[in-house]
Parts: sequence; structure tokens; C-alpha cells
Amino acid sequence: MSGVHASHGSHESGDSDSGDPAVPPGPWHPRPETPADTAAVRRINLAAFETAEEADLVDALRGDPSAWLPGLSYVADAPDGTPAAHALLTRCHVDEVPAVALAPCAVLPGYQKCGAGDAVIRALLEAARVAGERTAIVLGHPPYYPRFGFVPAARFGILPPQPWPDEAFLALSLDGSTPPRGTVRYAESFGIG
Repeated sequence: MSGVHASHGSHESGDSDSGDPAVPPGPWHPRPETPADTAAVRRINLAAFETAEEADLVDALRGDPSAWLPGLSYVADAPDGTPAAHALLTRCHVDEVPAVALAPCAVLPGYQKCGAGDAVIRALLEAARVAGERTAIVLGHPPYYPRFGFVPAARFGILPPQPWPDEAFLALSLDGSTPPRGTVRYAESFGIG
């Protein structure tokens, strides 16, 4: 994971309103990823980011049973049924307390700024709440993630594993409780030491 870029491929320019009149704004149909979606998820991440790093990360996380959380990888289907957006939550820890890391999030370029990213992230965070997850962490664009309730993680005493900007390292209480204090440990696949 290289700096802030790794968590926000589709959000460089935001993802809330359509700027392209040729692309309809939905409706989006978020749902859990299925095995049949693996190739589409890779295509989305390859198209949304400048390198294959995030697509490779998703593949590595999918193969890591200590990181992968069944039911917490979501796609949002375009009206024609084609997956257009992807968001993933995997296991991380705040010191020794389990939490989830939101990364990567990606939208096919032709569907960016149409609400697809919002739809898939909102559905994924709700699925995490239902699954009993308590705290979500994201490293991403400060203007984008507060719409989901994320705030600077430092407010909770949650520290990044590397010196990242406070405004980009964010946390969300999924259940309304006070998140644990400590340093975040990501899955090995992220390559963050």
C-alpha cells in the first residue's frame, strides 16, 4: 500500500454526482461478491488505478484466510447487471482488538461520479454492522470518506502503522461504541510494516 493512493482509486475526483451526461446515475445494485465476480473485480481495480498494485492486493487478500472476511467484499452492479464498483473490508487490528480495513475501493472510469462508489461503500459498511464488526479504518481522501461517518482516527487514539497525514487516516465506529485505542496492524498482504 503506497501512501494515500491505495485506498481511493475511484475517489480522486469524488464519486457523488454525475459529471458525464452519457453515463446514467444508477440505480446501483450493491451486493456481496460471488466467485463469478472475481474477474470483474480485478478488471474494476485495474481500470480504476494506475498500476496493478490494488488488483493484486485484492487477489492476495482473497487468498489470506486471516484477512478475508466472507461476505465483506461487495460489488455494485450497473443497471445492465455489470459490476461497475467494488469495495472490500478485510481484517485488521487496533493493537489486539479486531477491526476492519476499507481498501481498496474502485469504480470503473465510465461510471465514476455517478454514485456507484457511494452505493457500494454504504452497503458494505451496513453488512459489516450486521456482521457485528465494531470499527472500520480507511486511508483515503479526506473530502470523500466523512460522508460515511469517518473522522480522523487520531480523535479515537487510533494511530497509523506509518506516518500518514491525520486528515487521511480515518476511523468509523460501526456500532456506536467508542473504538479501541492503539496502533493499526494491517494484514500481511498490505506490505505495511
